[in-house]
Amino acid sequence: MKRPTKEAIAERIIKAVTTTVATQGIGSANMATVAKTAQISAGTLYLHYESKEDMLQQVYLHIKRDFHAKLMAPTRGVSAKQAVSGMWHALLTFQHQDPHAFLFLETTGAAQVLTQTQKTEIAPMQTEVESVIRSAIDQNVISPPSLGVAINILIGPALHLARKHALAGTRIPQDEADQTFDMVWRSLGGL
Repeated sequence: MKRPTKEAIAERIIKAVTTTVATQGIGSANMATVAKTAQISAGTLYLHYESKEDMLQQVYLHIKRDFHAKLMAPTRGVSAKQAVSGMWHALLTFQHQDPHAFLFLETTGAAQVLTQTQKTEIAPMQTEVESVIRSAIDQNVISPPSLGVAINILIGPALHLARKHALAGTRIPQDEADQTFDMVWRSLGGL
């Protein structure tokens, strides 16, 4: 039997971490549980991560980078409305493709597992998301009272919709996603 590659083992670990956190909570994501779920030895897991905290942090950063790339992909070279809509729907697509990764980001983000240095590393991601929304405001495509309000109104419903369906194990119906976005867009005075 062929031995799995280092990359394959790393992916199994990431899957085990996200599944454990999403289904059992962050407290259950200890090294022994993750190793068992990933079907590797604890020693192998320690070759990848120094501790539970390091594991959660590194997996969070890995998934956050992937999520951000997918979120920003539909924003390039399109109108402001298409950029905001593309980003909004990309969040829902990410949740559909990997609900455990989505729930992992939600849980570990709320638990504030990152160090200050790691938070600094992901800060430009937030700035890039804000710049897409700021562009829609600057172009008078939407007219919220402030950038903060626009972010809350746009992102809150998308996160709620994604979380609701991730927890239920259901796919977000396209018409529900589209209707929700349209209502959110109109609430911002969107053209």
